[in-house]
Amino acid sequence: MGWSRALALVAFLASSCEAMFYSNDYPCDFTNVTIDEMTFFSLIAKLPEATESGPRGHHRGYRTLLPGIEYAGPASDGLSKLRMFGPAIPYCAKGKRMVQADFISDGDLRFWWPWKTCWGDVGRATIRAQFTRLTFQFRVVGSAASGVKLEFDKARPVFTHGIRFYVEGTELEEWYAVDILSELLPNFVENLWLRTISANLNSGFRFIDS
Repeated sequence: MGWSRALALVAFLASSCEAMFYSNDYPCDFTNVTIDEMTFFSLIAKLPEATESGPRGHHRGYRTLLPGIEYAGPASDGLSKLRMFGPAIPYCAKGKRMVQADFISDGDLRFWWPWKTCWGDVGRATIRAQFTRLTFQFRVVGSAASGVKLEFDKARPVFTHGIRFYVEGTELEEWYAVDILSELLPNFVENLWLRTISANLNSGFRFIDS
């Protein structure tokens, strides 16, 4: 069994503690609503494969981090490579039709922040994970013969493994000093990873709807 499949199995088992249970006290009509793997495959494929940062990107330009040091971003790569994991689950939330589905990334997704100094150094800070599993929640906002229309609501983390944060463009000793943050401050790095994913997913799905 490959390491990615093993991690997927661990994530599935771990999700028994993280699973979200929903009440169906309010009835919903899912008649003629077909939500299958192809629905999500088409949706994820529309996400931007990569986003830029800095003055040329869709994000704001450089901002001051410390005196003499500026950064931009984040930029992203790999959003459209997220893969569905398990079946989609339709449910009702206060009378609204909803559906949730889990997605995984086994290393294809990464984010980075270009940086520069007033003395001419340039580089980028990058964060990525070997494996991430997220639960996406969508609102069902319409259905027709051409298919169902979903509107992204939120993403909730289920399982992450092997998150690394490192800086390129510095001296080797400084690179180690920053990379060790992944070991010394795992909660900080994990929160940064999950916040960045959530923000980029929101902007990515808004890009689809625009």
